[in-house]
Amino acid sequence: MVQERINKYWTQRANEFSGLRISDFKSDLRPKYTKLIKEHLPNLPEVRALDLGTGAGFFSFILADLGCKVTAIDYSDAMLENAKQNAKDLGFEGIDYQQMDAQNLEFEDKSFDFVFSRNVTWTLPDPQKAYKEVCRVLKSNGCFLNLDANYGKGFKEADERGEAPYHPTQSAEQLRERNDIAKSIYICEKPRPQWDVDVLINFGMKYIEIDLDIEKALCFDCDKDERERLRISGNPLFKVFARK
Repeated sequence: MVQERINKYWTQRANEFSGLRISDFKSDLRPKYTKLIKEHLPNLPEVRALDLGTGAGFFSFILADLGCKVTAIDYSDAMLENAKQNAKDLGFEGIDYQQMDAQNLEFEDKSFDFVFSRNVTWTLPDPQKAYKEVCRVLKSNGCFLNLDANYGKGFKEADERGEAPYHPTQSAEQLRERNDIAKSIYICEKPRPQWDVDVLINFGMKYIEIDLDIEKALCFDCDKDERERLRISGNPLFKVFARK
């Protein structure tokens, strides 16, 4: 089953991934992401926010810092355990961490004012179903901020060129598995983020804006090495912001 294969890959990466994200949290990326998310939060006395695919908890901490009531989910138990430990180590209390599939959310309709995800949709067997679920659990006028890239397409094209995959903290075997999984997921064949926009409109989103290279906002004063660290296989991180 593709879902379990994906889960195994990310579970194997949990500790290494957590180290990367905590390093980011202690870097100047934290205030940049904080500024970006704050600009897209609904203007409400209290925002109930869902961190979709929390990983090591990086964005659940930012949402909590911004005063949100945060629920954070991940399919991988290992990722969640790291997120909980990181929250404890960093002094974050009150974040509700739950094991859950982004494609089958276990929340009632209209439960959240804001949903956030980063680098999640490209990993899902059925991202269209995940988008449907996001739209379902958002309240009227609720907002969804998704940061992602067409990484699967980039990995596939690199393989076709005969390029050996590289990542400073992953083994060759892990990278081979990553590429093979990515190529098996239908979203890698889609023209993104246009596909994402069309799907969200179809599910009832009333307002949508995109940024085809959100890395410029995150790294406008970064050096070249830092920008390249965020850019994978020539596919820049994009932003899709939608309001219901």
